[in-house]
Amino acid sequence: MKNKGFTLIEIAATIFLVGLLGAIGYFYLNTSSLTKSQYKSALQSHMNLIESMVFQCKSLSEQFPKELNASVDASNTLLTELECNTSTPYSLDGGRNGFVPVSPSGFNPYTATESGSAFYIMTSAENNSTQDKALKELILNYTSQQATLEHNLTSARFKFYLSR
Repeated sequence: MKNKGFTLIEIAATIFLVGLLGAIGYFYLNTSSLTKSQYKSALQSHMNLIESMVFQCKSLSEQFPKELNASVDASNTLLTELECNTSTPYSLDGGRNGFVPVSPSGFNPYTATESGSAFYIMTSAENNSTQDKALKELILNYTSQQATLEHNLTSARFKFYLSR
């Protein structure tokens, strides 16, 4: 009589292979790590775009953008409320200079602050969130003169310096 069952070694090898494929799939398809890298990429491209907009304004007007309809320096001002003080002032929210990107979900809107010789763009996210993890990875691309990441009890604050 011929035995048609599986051996214990065949069953163990099958379970091992299924577990290995599951672990590999989890690592490559983990949505939180994909989201974290997507947030990091979006923030980095936004900072590049904002940097070029601000420096274009600075080259045209010889100063950083100011608050709309005022000559006041930016002080934690939304980027959409800034204007370039050229001979014909234009706002950064859709003037000839382009548009200010909307911050990704989970991040506070981008703000600008000019304090003394420092001009920086800032956004923040909740501590220990996927967005915070993306900020922790993003800060590794910059020196301490270019950007800082500060944590308090509830949030992580990312500051991208355009001058210091």
